[in-house]
Amino acid sequence: MGKKDYYEILGVDKNADKDVLKKAYKKLALKYHPDRAPEDKKEKYEEKFKEINEAYAILSDDKKKGQYDSFGHSAFEQGAGNSGFSGFSGFGGGDNISDIFKDLFENHFGGGSSRGHYSRRVGEDLEYELMIDFKEAAFGCEKEITIRKNISCELCGGTGAKDKETERCSKCNGEGRISVNQRTPFGVFRQTAVCDECEGEGEIPKQKCNHCNGRGIVEDKIKIKIKIPEGIDNNQIIRVEGKGNSIKGGENGNLFIVIRVRPHKTFRRDGDDIYMDFPISFSQATLGCKVSILTLSGSKKIKITAGTESGTIIRLKGEGIKNVNDYRTGDQFINLKLKTPKKLNKKQEKLFKELSKLEE
Repeated sequence: MGKKDYYEILGVDKNADKDVLKKAYKKLALKYHPDRAPEDKKEKYEEKFKEINEAYAILSDDKKKGQYDSFGHSAFEQGAGNSGFSGFSGFGGGDNISDIFKDLFENHFGGGSSRGHYSRRVGEDLEYELMIDFKEAAFGCEKEITIRKNISCELCGGTGAKDKETERCSKCNGEGRISVNQRTPFGVFRQTAVCDECEGEGEIPKQKCNHCNGRGIVEDKIKIKIKIPEGIDNNQIIRVEGKGNSIKGGENGNLFIVIRVRPHKTFRRDGDDIYMDFPISFSQATLGCKVSILTLSGSKKIKITAGTESGTIIRLKGEGIKNVNDYRTGDQFINLKLKTPKKLNKKQEKLFKELSKLEE
């Protein structure tokens, strides 16, 4: 059985540029790294890993890629000139594969150089749904919510240590990092990772704190004041920095407030504009009149011209909702609906009959 097509191995087409090749290679190399293989698939992963590296070594080198595109695998068989591909030697691509492996290890296997040169740990983000009224969304407001979250233990100051007394971690000698070996088809790469004993802090408790049992954090209910900006809409999200879960030796996560807006009995919202239906009688529509209209800011008099038909839209400029991101304000649209009386008294019935005769 012949070798598989290199492009097929990496899952890219022949026109893929180097960035696409590199991205595809990283993804596959991480997926099939032998150290991630289940015990019953070690051999399969190693074979696949070698296959991926061979494909990338050829396609990432402009000269070898050109030879492969012209002659296929035969370009690298023994006796095919001076450009034969022997094992994994002769890497000449734009990116050195060992550099890519280093990048992979640092991003996915906890690699790094020394204490203080790696990303600090961050606590989990939290999500909270907050229900507000229509007008609270339109004009903004302040709310106080109560959430249950992880906070730093006050008794030990988040150290996890009784009386805040700590000592140097013996496993990493206070560095917060330990050396680990990563086995690859190219040999063993020596990298550094976060010390699992002190969790990167370099210090461990002499005695565990009785309140948090050495975790440095406890779960508790806390109250948080949330400022709701003017013009916020349903399902929009407010990010409250640093109000998520705390984590020992790291930074707090963030709190995300998902806004839910109760429907209004009169107004409907579309973007920054609001809409409402307003019933008018036959006489108002025929003769014209002035009526009081409800707006977000209060009542407002508007004129209905004589001969107005049902379904006529009146626009009140600037009576909508202020945009949450800038200073623009939407409009209010009033849909005039002709109201047909369902019951008439004797006088009304007489007048309508007279009107009917006049219309005839």
